[in-house]
Amino acid sequence: MSLPTYDKNKRRKSFEQLPKGAYVVKILYAREDEWPSKDKYLKLGIDIAEGEYAGFFQKIYDNNKSEDRKWPIDGYFNLNVPNDNSKDYVWTNWNSFFADLEDSNNGFRFNGDLATLKNKLIGGKFRIEQSEYNGKIYDHTRMNWTCVAEDVRQGKAGQMPQDKLKTPSGQPSGGSGTEDFMNIPEGIEEELPFA
Repeated sequence: MSLPTYDKNKRRKSFEQLPKGAYVVKILYAREDEWPSKDKYLKLGIDIAEGEYAGFFQKIYDNNKSEDRKWPIDGYFNLNVPNDNSKDYVWTNWNSFFADLEDSNNGFRFNGDLATLKNKLIGGKFRIEQSEYNGKIYDHTRMNWTCVAEDVRQGKAGQMPQDKLKTPSGQPSGGSGTEDFMNIPEGIEEELPFA
């Protein structure tokens, strides 16, 4: 019996997961998008800006050598755009995001132009979220709330969002859902949208 040869350069890469917690993040781009429900949201490409995990999502992207590589799904933050029918928590999340953003970037005032969000810093609170694919449950670390960047630096980011874990029945557990700051539909991946 003849065994096949092997290629050391094609070994399985170890998967590094971002620990849950608070990080200073940089907004790489922002655009308006629409959920299937027709509700609007802001889709923000983000990366860790400071500390041990700086450039975390960029490294994942750079290490993916496939021709159709995508920006990591966990490297997005989605913020619902409130309307007249929105629940109070949607408005609270909206107001908190822009207050935290302005307080994190000395002198910055948002004027409605999404292009001005590029390269701005903000504190991000990341939690573990589980998704199910082909009967297996996968952990993701995703930004769920914001805070002021300086509070992260000082170790004063406050309460972290509750993890969103699957129960044995496959249903999400942990929280009512009304505290959620973002919602990412499962399986959506985007190309890196900036040059």
